[in-house]
Amino acid sequence: MPSWHELREHARTQYIVDRMEDDWFSLQWSLNDDRTQRVVVSRYEAFDQEWVEFRSFICAEAELSPRVAVRKNDELNLGALALDADGDYSLVHRAALATLDQAEFALPVQAIASIADRFEVEHAAKDQY
Repeated sequence: MPSWHELREHARTQYIVDRMEDDWFSLQWSLNDDRTQRVVVSRYEAFDQEWVEFRSFICAEAELSPRVAVRKNDELNLGALALDADGDYSLVHRAALATLDQAEFALPVQAIASIADRFEVEHAAKDQY
């Protein structure tokens, strides 16, 4: 994907996009058990290049102990657990936009949605993300 505009257009035509803004959009990923998981894809700049962040929310801070979160991070093959300023845990993965092709976009979307949903089932009081 050579540009953010082309990535957004690819997402719009290949996925269920629930919201689209200038620097981010969100996808609604359907899982096999009638559950859905939202993945937010955003653009930012660092190290003199554009990057893409994939983020899917899991649960509130009170629903997952920091020790369990750090141990889960050690088991992840893709992404990392993060705690945001609002007190929500999410699963995050970042990639350079310049080298991101369609397969390298599809894999993180699917993996982040699936892993985040599994963690949400394990730790959240309800299906909220």
